[in-house]
Amino acid sequence: MENSGLYIIQTRDHEHVSVKERPTIREEPRTIDVPVANFMTPIRNYKNRASANRNAGKYTSPVLYKDGRSAFVRMVEKNISWRNDKSLKNYSDRQINQMLHLRGIEKALMEVIGDRLLFYQPETERLEESLREFRLHSVDLDYSHIGPGDPGHGFVEDRESIDYKLPEETQVIQPAARFRYLIHNPRLIARMFPEELGVN
Repeated sequence: MENSGLYIIQTRDHEHVSVKERPTIREEPRTIDVPVANFMTPIRNYKNRASANRNAGKYTSPVLYKDGRSAFVRMVEKNISWRNDKSLKNYSDRQINQMLHLRGIEKALMEVIGDRLLFYQPETERLEESLREFRLHSVDLDYSHIGPGDPGHGFVEDRESIDYKLPEETQVIQPAARFRYLIHNPRLIARMFPEELGVN
């Protein structure tokens, strides 16, 4: 956000960054709060923050810290019995290895902003520091292997998984970011995009 030259950092701590548009952007500059949603536990802390922002006329643009523990958790690391889970038989081993086991905060954000979530990627040996947007595709569970003689018969049905999603990286934001605002959005949600995509 600083690299774009479009925003003034107002406050920041380990849970959020609050920025205001520079007066050169528009006559009445907007304020945007960027909470690191998975650091604001329990979930109601994030929800209260978003509600307070809305009441104050501030936009909220949530980001999740991609730590593999409180967000972007691989299903195979949390579910040690996944190899025996026949309900995933329509997916390849590669797809299963990519699947995420959603945390509560990820589910809460998807209820509000949809299936595209933004993750802060810290620098690693393989990846540079960046913001990465992922579209979280549904995972459909198939219980056709449970027949009339099985104990679970009559209690399970083919359905979309509540907990598992298949991530697809849709964009990398680096080195500068700017915001787009969802028009006529009563929740005052903003989304971050690469700086060159423009502002509205």
